Formats: sequence, structure tokens, C-alpha cells
Amino acid sequence: MFDPSRALVIANPMARHGFVGDNWPALSEQIRSVLGPVDLQLTASRGDGLRIGREAIANGVRTIISFGGDGTHSEIVDSIMESGVNEEVTLGILHAGTGGDFRKMIPGADELASACTVIREKPAVPTDVGWVQYVHDEGHTESRFFINIASMGMGGLVDRIVGASPSKSGGKAKYFKAVLRAQMKYKPARIRLRVDGKDEGEHDISNLCVCNGRWAGGGMMFAPQARVADGLFDVILLHATSTLRGLPVMLGLYKGTHVRSAVVSTYRGKHVEVEILANTAWMDIDGEAPGVGPAEFRIHDRALRVIGIGAEFV
Repeated sequence: MFDPSRALVIANPMARHGFVGDNWPALSEQIRSVLGPVDLQLTASRGDGLRIGREAIANGVRTIISFGGDGTHSEIVDSIMESGVNEEVTLGILHAGTGGDFRKMIPGADELASACTVIREKPAVPTDVGWVQYVHDEGHTESRFFINIASMGMGGLVDRIVGASPSKSGGKAKYFKAVLRAQMKYKPARIRLRVDGKDEGEHDISNLCVCNGRWAGGGMMFAPQARVADGLFDVILLHATSTLRGLPVMLGLYKGTHVRSAVVSTYRGKHVEVEILANTAWMDIDGEAPGVGPAEFRIHDRALRVIGIGAEFV
């Protein structure tokens, strides 16, 4: 049962192009009207979600509600997983991001009031969490947890273009434009792929997606069969190809039909290793772009309790 006395809302005021910060008094009042007298904190910079979440858990908070985009959710997941008491802590999702892809697996999470009602009334579902190790932009090896999808190849370059864009267009339009721009700049990375120790060969990739959830990039259904509590990643490899041949694949991403294409390969497993043989594979981790490959991915089976995940996604 939801207990507002042991709950904290962590909100990103820059989410949705500053909408959350600009409207914070009204939004916070709306949240409390449904959830009761919960504590609320605003982040001030990247990394604050991780710090605030870590401190809150140490002080006895057992429900953390993330109000922002997938990057904010990912930071808070990182804080919960690092706490060592992740099986005691529940995560609630309030959407206010550019893409907002993870919340698509939570029925009723589209609007703030209904999403708060989900948090107050729906049960927490044990959910898998991904872990990834990669090379940070500054050159050192770094690792973190992720809840939705991590990818390497062109995806991280798309993130960087989206992040630098002043456009306030919606998530789908913004990401689609960024993909078109990234295609003109990206030199396909050549990788060697291993899944659960099996050598899956060398590939020139457009993108390699290691998926816990189904959607990323503002509505692209990278992994149409992914489930968040099956203990396995769905690994989607988009082979590098010509723009003419690749366009139907890109359009198919919005319907999940791309997996039928000859330029897409799929795998499933718990442990994924990616070696870089040529060019740069830009990382995307829950919509953030912190570095590049090589990378290693592991799944943590049913390690996080997320409120309101739909039965069809478990």
C-alpha cells in the first residue's frame, strides 16, 4: 500500500524543455492532490537524480517517484540499484520527457493525474534491470544500470543531436529528424558480438540495441517481443546498409515490423559483449549519451520493483 510518508518525488525541472520547472507550483500541487503529502525535490544538474535518490534511500524512503524523461528515470534506477536494498524500494514513473518510452509499458501513465493514481493504487512489479560497462567520453571505463534500452552505433550520435537541438517539437518528430541528420555523419562501426559466450561474428552496424523494454527514441519499437521480467535481453542488430535499403527499416521501427527485414538480426541472452574493430560505436543508455564502445551488458533478473507495469510486458 502506498505510504506518502516514506515516498519522495524527484523532478527534473528541465524536462519537456523546461515545462516542469516553469510550472512547478501547479504541478507539485496536482501531485500532492492525488498522492498526499509526499516530499518533493528538484534536480539542479545531471547526476542529481542519482545523488538525491541515494541519500533518500539511506534516510528510509522506500518509494521513489521519478518525474522527468527516461534519462531522469535511469539515474534514479542507478541510485536504487546501488543502494543494496533495491528489493525493498519501489519506483514510480511520472512522464515529462522528450521521448518518454519506458512509461509506454505502464497503462495510465500518459497524463500526470492518472499516472499519480497508478502509483497510489497499482502494485509494484519485479522487473529486470540492465547493467552496462563502456568507455566514458573522458576515456575511463565506467558502468551503470539501465531500465529500458542501451544501444551502440548511431543511437548515441542521435542523442547528441537531439540534446543540442533548440527545437521544441515533440519526441517522435524530433528524434526522426535527428536520425536523418545522424545518417549523414555516421561511419558504420564494425563490431564482434558475443551473446552468452557464443561468438556471433563480425558485423558493420547501424545500431546494436540491448533491450529490456520495447521502445526508445521517441516511439521506435526496437524490440517488439521484449518483456521486462523474463530474465533476458532482446538484442536487435541493425546492419549497416544503403539509405535506400535502410529507409523501410527505419519506418518499420515505429510498428515493430523491422525485425522481418534481412538487414536486421535478433538474439536473446543474459550477457552481451561487444568488441569494436573499426570506427566509433556511440553509446545510448536510456536516452543519454555518456560515451562509446566497447561495451559489456548483463541482466539483473527481477531486481527492481516498478509500479504499474502492464501484464502484457512482464
